[in-house]
This record gives sequence, structure tokens and C-alpha cells, in this order.
Amino acid sequence: MMEIPAQNMWVEKMTDIKPSYVCNPGDPRVSEYGWTPKKFAGYLSVVENTVWLSAIWSLHPNRHNLTHLIKNLHKAGYEIKVPTPLGRMEEICKHLDFLKTTEFFPEAGENITVYVLKGRGKP
Repeated sequence: MMEIPAQNMWVEKMTDIKPSYVCNPGDPRVSEYGWTPKKFAGYLSVVENTVWLSAIWSLHPNRHNLTHLIKNLHKAGYEIKVPTPLGRMEEICKHLDFLKTTEFFPEAGENITVYVLKGRGKP
């Protein structure tokens, strides 16, 4: 299992917002949605009612694990955000009807592209 430490300024600043946490695959707070070390590597961040997918990859491409993860999180009421998606991730966001937006990130000093799938509010 590969773990990536969340040690960049953006993640550290983000986790100042409560409740918030950074999750490696298998974290019990989100594993029920399919975020497991058998399916994914990297980390995701949860800030209040939003799940940020910024440093994740599927260990088994083309098995729809990411689509299932996104749908499970969304069904549970989370908003999903994907900052600056590249390649296949951008295609997945478009396919799942994410809205392409921009947000200003002070740490970067500029607007960045963020794909958003609005949540219904976590119960």
C-alpha cells in the first residue's frame, strides 16, 4: 500500500477548517464509500461537507472504481470537488456532469479550474 503524506501548504491550510481531515485509502471515515487500499492510492481531503479529490489514482484502471467512489460519496450527501483535473480525470468529471468552475487559491496566488458536483448536504 502506497501512502502519500499530505504535507503541502494547500492541504495544511485546508485542514484548518473544522471539521476536516485528510484520508489515505482505508481510512474508516470514508472506506464505506469504496476508498480502500485495494482500489486506490493517494489521499483525499474532507472539508466540512466537501470531498476534494486532488491526489488519487485507481490501482485498477477501467474497473469504474472512481466512478463508484464519486457516486457513493455524492449519494451520501457530499459535494465533490476536483481541482485542476488532467486527462482521464477531466473526462470522468464531464461524464458525471460536474460543473466546471474556477476558484481563487491564495496559496497559488491565482484562479484554478475546479470541477464541482454539488452535494445535497450530508445527513
